[in-house]
Amino acid sequence: MKNFLTLALLALPFMVSAQFSQMDRSEITIIVTDGTYDSQHSPQRAPGSAKYTDPIRSLGMVDAIQAGAFTVQPKYGKVGFLLVFCVNDSVGGKQGTLEMDGNTYYGIYRLIRQKLTIDEEVPEGMTSYRLKGTVFFLGIS
Repeated sequence: MKNFLTLALLALPFMVSAQFSQMDRSEITIIVTDGTYDSQHSPQRAPGSAKYTDPIRSLGMVDAIQAGAFTVQPKYGKVGFLLVFCVNDSVGGKQGTLEMDGNTYYGIYRLIRQKLTIDEEVPEGMTSYRLKGTVFFLGIS
């Protein structure tokens, strides 16, 4: 989990949006911009002298634990949770808005974290949530 949070913090400025589709539990497609304004023509860099020892793991960010769902973007969250905006989602028939790049999106803000295992028990006061559709990663608490 610590490695995932470190990766998320380092990649967060480059992550604008991700497209999730219904796939097998172990597979997920994530589209991330490369950090340039129009997401193209990034310089290619050869690997440095660093020896990477941590295995690459699939994010598997489909089954999640939800600490809260909001129609207005919250300013505070629970440590270790991601703030995401789920486009076209609603809670009780209500939706919030997110303005990004001159576009207005309708949906719900959610505080979530990835489940450690598929059968992980959901802590009291939280709910299970399954990501799908278009999701914007906005921050981490």
